[in-house]
Amino acid sequence: MQLTLSSLFITIVFTAILILIFNALLTCKKSYIFFRTDFLSVLAIIIVLRLLFPIEFKFTQSIAAAPIMNPFYNIMHYKFHSFEIYNLLLLIWVIGIIIKSIEYIFSISQSNKNYKLLISNSVKLETNDLDAELDIFPIFSSKFLYVPTVFTTKKSIFLPTTLYTKSELNNILRHEISHIQHHDGLIKHIINFVVILYWWNPFVYIFRNQIHLLLEMCADYKSTKNFNEKENNQYIRDLINIQKKTTIYNQAHKYSNSNIIDESIKVLEYRINYMIENKYKKKTNKLLLATLVLFPFLTNSIILEPSFPAPDEHELLSEKDLKNGYITVNKDGTYTFHVGKFKGIINNPKSKEFKDIPIIKGE
Repeated sequence: MQLTLSSLFITIVFTAILILIFNALLTCKKSYIFFRTDFLSVLAIIIVLRLLFPIEFKFTQSIAAAPIMNPFYNIMHYKFHSFEIYNLLLLIWVIGIIIKSIEYIFSISQSNKNYKLLISNSVKLETNDLDAELDIFPIFSSKFLYVPTVFTTKKSIFLPTTLYTKSELNNILRHEISHIQHHDGLIKHIINFVVILYWWNPFVYIFRNQIHLLLEMCADYKSTKNFNEKENNQYIRDLINIQKKTTIYNQAHKYSNSNIIDESIKVLEYRINYMIENKYKKKTNKLLLATLVLFPFLTNSIILEPSFPAPDEHELLSEKDLKNGYITVNKDGTYTFHVGKFKGIINNPKSKEFKDIPIIKGE
């Protein structure tokens, strides 16, 4: 296993395509007929693993792609004030990771402060009237909130002072409890870690936004998987009523962040559209899932590499071939490049194509 410019390049290309597919499947209503949350969850895992391990394996086959990879390779190794562009970009990348990591650590610290502030300004609710299945985590009420909020790492649920019906309250708690039980907070940390690593890649931000939607859809499924049709419809009505109460409360208290409301309504629309036909309780076709599981192996089976004309020959050698070769210094002062059974005279062993190739004395 090794990390190369070529493996990183192919990872970025493949994951960008997968993220666009992931986004389309989540936002296109017609896709719900064929693709369920199980398929979307597996696809999300594949994207994350591909980004975390942008490497080539022993079974990976190299394909010479001179028109694409040669310009990329030449740009990366172009020298700017004695520094190769590749090294400069790598330095910027690392600095960006450090800055984003500091920002994220600060946001976690701020979240912990907010939790302590909420605890000190909240009232613990009596749960005597709740079903036993819902009375498993502490529940608080706070005037500082206008939407139900869960701190998954603290395993605590906070509700606004809005008056909810018993049905609405039960369904809110079912939904929030599912977030805690299935470690959705940890999943968000992993996704944020991926975003930190690839902070310069716009596609990872699209992916993070859609993961939020997928987690909400999965929480709906876990909350309603044992419901009959009547209970399922009531759950949908409760979602709509809760959103209405949230909007009224927000307007009454003159909260100005309308983007949060708009985003919530949009997310809610997708969730309800997905639930209308009870698609949560169906599974994706096994053949489609099997194809998806095999996809990571297919994407890792090939890699595009630059290729350069072999000295004094018309044959093309890949970057990988060059790395496996060596150069000998002949008695007459000329140089010979060797790789496998091939050997040929080269004019300049210090050119960028051969600069990392070992040089030994000839016989």
